[in-house]
Amino acid sequence: MTACRSVTLLRPQTSRFAHARSSIISVNGNGYSVRHTRSFFDSLLSSTLGPCPLRSLTHTKRLSYPPALIFKAVSDVSGYPTFLPFTISSHVTSRDPAGYPTRARLKVGYAKFGLEEDWDSVVSCDPKRGLVEARSSDENSNGLFEVLNTRWYIAPMEDTSKDSTSVKLDVNVKFRNPIYDQMFSQVEGKVASTMISAFEKRVEELHQEKIK
Repeated sequence: MTACRSVTLLRPQTSRFAHARSSIISVNGNGYSVRHTRSFFDSLLSSTLGPCPLRSLTHTKRLSYPPALIFKAVSDVSGYPTFLPFTISSHVTSRDPAGYPTRARLKVGYAKFGLEEDWDSVVSCDPKRGLVEARSSDENSNGLFEVLNTRWYIAPMEDTSKDSTSVKLDVNVKFRNPIYDQMFSQVEGKVASTMISAFEKRVEELHQEKIK
């Protein structure tokens, strides 16, 4: 795997900023297809606006499903595109002896802004602790994100039925480009809750499959 990540930027063909990038650019009917590198304008913006902050998002919700079913859904990394808004595709590249994913290659991005890239993640699944974590690998040295980590905590609710579970999602994200960071800040408050809501629908699908 190389350190360079593919990013598609959908820009009007009247744009002149592409010429300032130290990358290979081709023009298609939709705009410019750019292999993302640190461009002159990226560096200029970073020096002018300062480094992008590490944004930490969190959301907790009680779900009326057993912890085992919820853990199954969260640890199914290949199914992430069905409920994670920024995940376009996901392929598990290695697993541990128990069959849980340890590495995955995801295509992530934000369709609203026409941005996407390949992203390598190191995955940890601990059913005893109810923890599933996907962390940025060291191979992601360039691209949209400097950091993109997700951490799920799954725990049975105390003093309630066995089919009631607390699900907490923590997301840490840091962009390389201040413009993308400003775009993200417009929807930052809704990201974690949107992910949990979409995930709840996925768990309901698994529940219905189980009782058939």
